Amino acid sequence: MKSTTGDCHNQFIENFLLIIFQSASSYHSTLYHSISYFNKVIIMELGLCLPRIIHRDNTLTNIIIRPSCLKACDDYEPDESDDVDSIEAEENSINRHIYDLNCEVNGTREWFEILGSMIAKLTNLNQLTFDGVDPNADYLEAFWGEVSASNSLTSMNFANMNLENSEEILCTIDAPNIRNVMFHNCTLHHEIGYVLHDNVHHHSLTTLHFDECRFGNTNTMREIVQFAGYLALLTSITSLEFTSCALDAEQSMCLVRSLREERVKLGLGFVQINCTI
Repeated sequence: MKSTTGDCHNQFIENFLLIIFQSASSYHSTLYHSISYFNKVIIMELGLCLPRIIHRDNTLTNIIIRPSCLKACDDYEPDESDDVDSIEAEENSINRHIYDLNCEVNGTREWFEILGSMIAKLTNLNQLTFDGVDPNADYLEAFWGEVSASNSLTSMNFANMNLENSEEILCTIDAPNIRNVMFHNCTLHHEIGYVLHDNVHHHSLTTLHFDECRFGNTNTMREIVQFAGYLALLTSITSLEFTSCALDAEQSMCLVRSLREERVKLGLGFVQINCTI
């Protein structure tokens, strides 16, 4: 891809791309709030790349899903190339998946289930971000599970969401090669460690980053110790980061100490823990 300003602008117009420039030293701020001119990362909104997902475009590496994207899915209409009447097509072929998708009513549970299976078949999709999506939406309850079949996903982000009582969406982290998970401006239950332990059945997950997050039932030192104990259950984790979360200095020190002590008790390896108030 050419790097001139004019060419980038034309690419945006032609392909409806959301282009975000990301600084490696300030990942969360550039992803959600600002633009920095360092390493270029192209992130496509789900509603703008449906045809590319359907046709298994191997250039799709980062997809972000917002409420507006789900509305775009409701308005989806197949073009002529997607108007495939091919029930006899090979079961796992693109034509068969197009046929199955077009047989369902847009925006229904079944439609999103098929779309999730299509996303899981993208061979180079590295990162998926859910931003402000209702985690308890009935029509997405099968979508989460289908996405978790992706072999290419290595990073999962959740932003601007209340996930205190939303275990279903977290099953997406069970995609077998997920290594990095970030929660940005999310509300989480103090048992989040236990929930992840219960939903993640692989040993690829190594990094958890909580940025500007709030945790329920973490007001007392005893509750902080319990919070740390649940996080300590994640055996494959090697790095935990808390940035500007709703924890004061005393709570942060208690969290770090308790996490390390619990890991020793469980006979697990060292975890790097960073807490920035």
